[in-house]
Amino acid sequence: MKVMVVDDNAIVRLGLQSVLQRIEAVHEVIEADSAFSALEAHHAHSPDIILLDIFMPPGRSGLEILPELARDASVIMLTSNRDPNSIREALDAGARGYLVHGQLGINEVAGAIETCRSGGLVLGREAADVMLSPHTQDASNNPLRAQVSDREAEILDLAATGMPNSRIAQQLFLSERTVKNYLNSAYPKIQVHSRAEAIAIWLSPPPTHQ
Repeated sequence: MKVMVVDDNAIVRLGLQSVLQRIEAVHEVIEADSAFSALEAHHAHSPDIILLDIFMPPGRSGLEILPELARDASVIMLTSNRDPNSIREALDAGARGYLVHGQLGINEVAGAIETCRSGGLVLGREAADVMLSPHTQDASNNPLRAQVSDREAEILDLAATGMPNSRIAQQLFLSERTVKNYLNSAYPKIQVHSRAEAIAIWLSPPPTHQ
């Protein structure tokens, strides 16, 4: 698997490269220090996963090039930006994850890449809080919750925070297989076919009534 790191900070790139080189599934690490070089490297190397920063002066920002990169690769925003609007904009533009760097070790980075690679959505605590806050506040108004069981809704809530099945199982004192069975049972009820689709629709704000 090829992973590209896009960040204008050389120290950040060096640190991420060191972490990525220790992940067995990663066999090539590509670096870019600007939006322009990121687009060039993307076309030249066709990375599978892209770790993308938002602020890269001068020139275009990570958010501006995200839609183009996301057409052919899975993009995880890895940035110091905690702004709720930026988080929503990134996920709406096709990012498969949003993480704040400086808080991640090799296991967290490896887990995020594997989740993204398998079609999952990776949300750090900040992003999960932003995406879940309106949903949680208006949970009773979300028609999707009426279509699944209480346990299925509970598991979907946890999955939407980026929590893998193993951690959901530990938290709810269930087996991983049971968690997976609950998710598979919920998918047709909310008319989706994958975990990524389920999380995306589960995080959608409930309809408002005028």
